[in-house]
Amino acid sequence: MVDRAQLTAWMTAAADGERAAVDPLFHALWPVAVAYATRMLAGDGALAEDCAQDALVAVFGQLERFDRTRDALTWTLTHVTWQCRTARRRRTRRAEAPAERAPAAAVDGRSLTVDRDLVRAAVAAIATLEPRDAEVIAAALFDDPAGIRDALAPATFRKRLERAVGRLRSAWKARHGTV
Repeated sequence: MVDRAQLTAWMTAAADGERAAVDPLFHALWPVAVAYATRMLAGDGALAEDCAQDALVAVFGQLERFDRTRDALTWTLTHVTWQCRTARRRRTRRAEAPAERAPAAAVDGRSLTVDRDLVRAAVAAIATLEPRDAEVIAAALFDDPAGIRDALAPATFRKRLERAVGRLRSAWKARHGTV
């Protein structure tokens, strides 16, 4: 178990420029940061170590910003959290791992009917959009046979998709009253 008061004392000393406090601070924080990152990243040990390392580099690089009235462990784990969230987003964007999905529910006739009705309502809402917006949404959801994604820069495509989805939400709300 980590002594939080001792960590805060070492962090304060390191922030004040005492080099002797850096080594014990690092050795106390490293296993905690790696364990925390491993839990956040669903057991991916290699990525957890990378995130913990990046977070501790940021912590030690910003020691002068440490607020001495705060807890050192909380401050450190905040950095680890941000590194893990960034790594998860990056991994999802690059399609390195499938996005986390909810477990499949049991299929029954009523849920299939509800799903079919929702799909019909969504198609009707999409039909009210401009053709360009419908094409961008279709390119995001399907294989993109028109090649819209390839024709645009990724940032441009994301922005067009964001606008098209906003218009779809407005159309849905106008037809069904909820978003």
